[in-house]
Amino acid sequence: MERIALNANLSTEQVRAALAMRNDVVEELHARVADSAQQLNYSITLRDRVAMAAGTSIATVNRAYRPDARHLVRPEVLRAIEREAARLGYQPDPVAQSRRSSQGSVVAICPDIRHLASAYHMSLIRTLSEAVSARGMTPVIAPIPAEWQLPDITQSSVTGLVILWEGPRTNQQVAALRAANREAVLIGYHEQLHSVAPDWVEAYEQLTHRALDQSYTKLHLGYFTEGCWSASARLEGVARALTGRTTPQICLWISPTLDVLRATEQLEERGLPGAAQLLTHLNRTWGAIERRPPLEQREIVHELHQALLNGDPHARVALIGHSDAVLRGLMTLCAQSPDSLRIGQNVGLAGHDNLALLSDQHRQLTTIDYSLPAMAEQVLSCTGPFRSFRRVQAQVIIGESL
Repeated sequence: MERIALNANLSTEQVRAALAMRNDVVEELHARVADSAQQLNYSITLRDRVAMAAGTSIATVNRAYRPDARHLVRPEVLRAIEREAARLGYQPDPVAQSRRSSQGSVVAICPDIRHLASAYHMSLIRTLSEAVSARGMTPVIAPIPAEWQLPDITQSSVTGLVILWEGPRTNQQVAALRAANREAVLIGYHEQLHSVAPDWVEAYEQLTHRALDQSYTKLHLGYFTEGCWSASARLEGVARALTGRTTPQICLWISPTLDVLRATEQLEERGLPGAAQLLTHLNRTWGAIERRPPLEQREIVHELHQALLNGDPHARVALIGHSDAVLRGLMTLCAQSPDSLRIGQNVGLAGHDNLALLSDQHRQLTTIDYSLPAMAEQVLSCTGPFRSFRRVQAQVIIGESL
């Protein structure tokens, strides 16, 4: 502050008053202080302004926001800091706090940046953040852009735990985390990380039985991605239900670059023999597998609608491999279209990720439900050197759509 004052030919009291951002300071004084700081390559933070406004030092402001040092600040000074912080809208940086306290109590929650557009993922992120805070740790949400492997915070010593989702970059991410000796939990499944996922096998077995019992003649199983636990578990559940029953017509979307043989071997290695056999069977069945690039939600809804319109008009099709959000979009589109598609009659729908914010009072969707708080607790309970795979209990919620 003294150097800023000297450079601007001002008193330290004038600089302090300008930094406090009070209404009784003329604009010219604000400008002179800002210009002086810029000339000296000083960055004035909101924390600096809180200290000036409260009449104390930056170090005292830091102590006021550290649980282990807060008692060292005099009560009247603490009240002044909290008052000025509220006036200026200051919130301490949780990463900087952890670095100063050397506690490593940050939990980095690292979704793919595309997950931020998903109601399901945002609900899970919020639930994880609340669970982390309840344990006295600091959640930091650090989305991973498409061109990144991991955000920098995952390599930092302030981070005690990294939470991430399985995807195409999981193998590279696991290698980077192991190199940094960073503890991590994967939502999904990987052999070298603690993993947590909903137990979809039994749920999809039940849904498949229900579809066949209601005489649906075709099953659309959604999109299969290599290495994706949820897609693999879905296939396993369907395969178990088909054992000893007449196999209906099946449609499965896969990536244009998917190596079916390698994917089958991986399913076997993961203890999903039914899924491996079903994928092999579909690969040998003409028309069962369609190679399609990954699509956005709106595109998936449109493609499904067109596939239903262009299909066998006498077929009864059950869609049991898409999220609630996709199927609700399809329900809305079918309701608006003057065609012969009738939900619950010649088209059956069963989704997953049962979210209250996606509820529809007029058309209840059959879906797979599981507790997000239970999943968060499982994620935060994964500790120790021996890698564990925990599955969150799921249940089928029956609606009139299937």
